[in-house]
Amino acid sequence: MSRPSRLEENAPGKYYVTSDCNGCGICFSYALQNFMYSNDASYYFIYNQPADEREEADIRRAMEVCPMSCIMDDGAVS
Repeated sequence: MSRPSRLEENAPGKYYVTSDCNGCGICFSYALQNFMYSNDASYYFIYNQPADEREEADIRRAMEVCPMSCIMDDGAVS
């Protein structure tokens, strides 16, 4: 089984979505200012890295509820 890859559309930064995304859109409902969907709506990606603590908290909540566990934090300082 291959390891999921970081989607190319992700904005540069510490948060990203992997190829495991199934396009459910739960992340978008939690952090619509940070996530965007692909042209065919089959997956989501980080459109904007968090600009403040509120957006950071929104992404963290999206990570917690993601059914595919495909939202990642690489630990880099943003």
